[in-house]
Amino acid sequence: MGKFKVRKIGFIVGLLVMLLLAFMPTPEGLTLVGQRVLAVTVLMVIFWMTEAMPISFTALLPLILFPLLGITGAKGQNDIELFKHYAYQTCYLLVGVGFLSGAMVKHGLHKRIALGIVSKIGKKPTTMVLGFIIAVGFVSMWMSNTTATVMMLPVALAIAKTLGDNAKGLKKALILSIPYAATLGGMATVIGTTTNPTGIGLIQETIGLTIGFTDWLKIGLPFTLILIPLFWLYMVKFFKVDKMPDMDIAIAHQQYKELGAWSKGEIYTAAIFLVCVFLWVTRSNLWGQFFPFATDETVAMLGAFLTLVVPLNYKEGEYVMDMKTGMSEIPWSAVILLGGSMVMGNAFKDAGVAAWIAGKLTSLAGLNSVVIVIIVGIVTALLTELTTNAVVVAAFLPVLASVGTAIGVSPLAMMLGCMLACNFAFMLPPATPPNAIAYGTGEIEMKDLIKCGLGLKLICLAVFPLVLYFITMAVFKIGV
Repeated sequence: MGKFKVRKIGFIVGLLVMLLLAFMPTPEGLTLVGQRVLAVTVLMVIFWMTEAMPISFTALLPLILFPLLGITGAKGQNDIELFKHYAYQTCYLLVGVGFLSGAMVKHGLHKRIALGIVSKIGKKPTTMVLGFIIAVGFVSMWMSNTTATVMMLPVALAIAKTLGDNAKGLKKALILSIPYAATLGGMATVIGTTTNPTGIGLIQETIGLTIGFTDWLKIGLPFTLILIPLFWLYMVKFFKVDKMPDMDIAIAHQQYKELGAWSKGEIYTAAIFLVCVFLWVTRSNLWGQFFPFATDETVAMLGAFLTLVVPLNYKEGEYVMDMKTGMSEIPWSAVILLGGSMVMGNAFKDAGVAAWIAGKLTSLAGLNSVVIVIIVGIVTALLTELTTNAVVVAAFLPVLASVGTAIGVSPLAMMLGCMLACNFAFMLPPATPPNAIAYGTGEIEMKDLIKCGLGLKLICLAVFPLVLYFITMAVFKIGV
């Protein structure tokens, strides 16, 4: 079936399913507003999966449908916000990094970095993919997944541009390895992703258990250490990178030599980028305590500011970056997509849809406790494709605490199962900001994200109960 036909079918099916869900009798326990939020959510997911409309425009549909269906409006009736989420804070991380990436391209620094990495990392394509996975996974343990992604993606894109058309599989493997590795690496530590501190805070609030930094290492680190090698093997097999011949890095060596000495623009851009990396890495455990309201977005916008005010030739009015070039380098489609997914995710929570779905888990009473935790993980992993992980955790954990108590299963085990499984979000752009950012590069198609992400999700769901049961619960006695 051709892509155009799939899009036409997706458009018609999406609209019909939305109308059916929006105007059928309201399910018990769900409000009319919640029913219509669910209808719009399903429409957007169908449109995203079939690319019935441009991906970023689908993310703008709540601006039309929420007011028309009585879900919300300019004044935010029903307490469901709309407009402010399109200016979600992470959007400004992308804006700031757009200027930094643009400066790299403008002065050729991206090419120097890319050729340098290709020259040093070796001629085997599989080794190159592994190098990126390890680097991004490790960095993501100490900063947000999104920040790790936007730091490393320009380098992968630069390398992808140096590869020929015969290396399409390697290009896609490099691009997708970054958001996926960031997600898996972020599971390891408390500060690796916003999901972890959100969940830990809710666990303390609902069942009174405090989980410290080292406590979480016992929970999250085993998953990361086991899943990263499996992830690498899967990626090189899925994109047939292991079948590719060794690369001719002599060309890369030659091109690197031809670059000559570093230009002033390259030096200043590199300095600004390194300052930002240092501030990102040290914010949570060094300088952040003195500036408690500073975020990763603060650092990104500082970097953008520096590119506009650091002069290369003060007399001629030439700076590291100019506003026109900087604005053109911002990934606006990813910004809009991220905003739209946050609108949808928060409405999913605020309208009670997430709590309604979680409440259905009470029907599991009587099943083996391990089976129940696995089911919770599977349901979470499916729902987290529709909205960001942090939103799923915020909506589900308080409900799971009471559900666990009601059906005689450890509330902590159920809550941990939810927290861990919500990271298995690999199939759709709105699932996590890293996914949206990678898709926004234009280097991968929706079918790549869905097919590759589905396989990785199944691997994670297969490993998840084994690690949770035999390591988290058996070795460390957590959740028992």
